[in-house]
Amino acid sequence: MKSLKLKKIVAVAVAAATISTVSPVAASAAWRQDNSNNWSWTESGTTATGWKAIDGEWYKFDDNGTMQTGWVNDNGTWYYTEASGAMKTGWINDNGTWYYANGSGAMQTGWLNNNGNWYYLQPWGGMKTGWTNDNGTWYYLQPWGGMKTGWINDNGTWYYTNVSGAMQTGVVEVNGKVYVLASTTGAMLTGNVMIGDKVYTFGADGAAVGTTPKVEKAFDAAGNSVNKSSETTEDKKDGDNKDEERTHGGGGGGGSHHHNDSSTEKNYSQDLKLNINADSKYELQKTSENNYTAKFDNNGEFVFNTGFSSDLKYKGEQKEDYYVTKDLYVTNSDKTDAYLEVKDGKCTIKTNPNKKESVVNVKVVIRKYKDGEVKYEKPITYTVTVK
Repeated sequence: MKSLKLKKIVAVAVAAATISTVSPVAASAAWRQDNSNNWSWTESGTTATGWKAIDGEWYKFDDNGTMQTGWVNDNGTWYYTEASGAMKTGWINDNGTWYYANGSGAMQTGWLNNNGNWYYLQPWGGMKTGWTNDNGTWYYLQPWGGMKTGWINDNGTWYYTNVSGAMQTGVVEVNGKVYVLASTTGAMLTGNVMIGDKVYTFGADGAAVGTTPKVEKAFDAAGNSVNKSSETTEDKKDGDNKDEERTHGGGGGGGSHHHNDSSTEKNYSQDLKLNINADSKYELQKTSENNYTAKFDNNGEFVFNTGFSSDLKYKGEQKEDYYVTKDLYVTNSDKTDAYLEVKDGKCTIKTNPNKKESVVNVKVVIRKYKDGEVKYEKPITYTVTVK
């Protein structure tokens, strides 16, 4: 019996020694809180200072061993630690301002490409929105921070940025159409505009009507630079003009330019209709003839198709005195394109953190150009309310 007890005692002693050898830290490491509610970490009787990895998270302790929270400057580099003390990476919202920390936790500044979107982080780290000037070039950053390219509707004024996001000025050709953008502000101009010693006419959509001025820069539908002759339409030979398509409209869009088979004005009201549809997860419902309601998904987005087609009922030989354009316009109820993305008739609405719901207007605009004058088909406006 004494021998059996001795064996048990020896077994317990060996087990305890084994545990102590395998996990010595666990037995002696612990968080401690002082009377001022400051936290520290002790391990084998030593209080941690500097950076310390604990249970897969990084913590920063000052020279006295006190755990740091909030913004921490370490040798000129800023890091952000949460209320728990754990260092944060990725996007950080601090009092309503967004910052970004890379994988090592270092706060970033300047241009940032995140998931295919470009953002601009100011010298102090805060994410920029709206217009920003970087080395003399203007860029537009949407309310959620992503840089926008192509046509931009800012408070009712149109601007154009190329594929790199740089705002353009002067006489530009975009996907086959000529526009004039103010030399100082970049704002798209309409009506009669004096360029050099001649007056040129630009329609309500900004595109040149009739004789066009010499093009300074040309871009394709994606905003890439293309080589173009700088001749005016007065220099072109008869028959050089061809049917063309372009991208334009609130929050993006699409359209076409067709010459008619007769100088007799046609009725295009049947081309104004759209077929609004979306995946069932958005719970899209038609509440009246041209009004819809829907819900955002878990990612704060609503994606829908407009059924827009650039085709027109009447097509035929080219006529210089009569042609028709058809465009899709998608804008917020306040006539801006914030939180909107439109491509090939497909629209994406993102949640606006400043509003409980998003109200978007969708319509087709048909313009009929004849003898230098522009007439419109009365548009049908479809309203989509997303909550």
